[in-house]
Amino acid sequence: MVKICVSIQCETTEQTLDSIIKSQLADLIEVRLDYRIEPINLSSIRESTDKPLIATNRRKDQGGKSRDSESKRIQLLVNAIDAGFDFVDIATTTQDLEKTNNQLIERGCKTIISYHDFTKPLNFNELEKKHNELSTLGGALIKLIGWTKKYEDNLPYLEYNRKHPGNLSFGMGEYGVISRILAPLSGAAYTYASLDTGSELAPGQIPLQSLREIYRSLTQ
Repeated sequence: MVKICVSIQCETTEQTLDSIIKSQLADLIEVRLDYRIEPINLSSIRESTDKPLIATNRRKDQGGKSRDSESKRIQLLVNAIDAGFDFVDIATTTQDLEKTNNQLIERGCKTIISYHDFTKPLNFNELEKKHNELSTLGGALIKLIGWTKKYEDNLPYLEYNRKHPGNLSFGMGEYGVISRILAPLSGAAYTYASLDTGSELAPGQIPLQSLREIYRSLTQ
């Protein structure tokens, strides 16, 4: 079954709850806590949906907005776990990655260990090397995301999904749209979508409804 995770900006609790209501076509919901502009009621967000929730709180150098100290940034993820979130996305550039990852797992959640390269495409050998490095950490899945400069750059990401099903890889940018679409069809656990046009949180994200319609047409 093709699964879609919708990424939503978590600016305020009220806005986030409204976005969750609009996310009925999604299978999972990523709550981007690094977008918050006020304290967030994590329990209210958890209680608003039965869908699996992913807590993400990225620093600027990780492609996010968080200006918290590293300890406060991680503490917010711990708070999300305690509120009942199912997954935490933890970037490989996190301080004390192994220790922090173990801490999050011990709190009772599954971790998504994510690596992003915002500057260049990743070849298959690079993806394989990074997978082998991160697979020792015990995360629920590994997410390896690189850039695209031409359509051929998508092939290593799709090959990675085929060889390591249940993890996730695709390319960002204009040329990477095709690997975003094909990721779950090539073995990835799911792919990401924006809530709607104009709400994209990463280069190349496709609106949720449009992506669901694409899958309907491909599987009919």
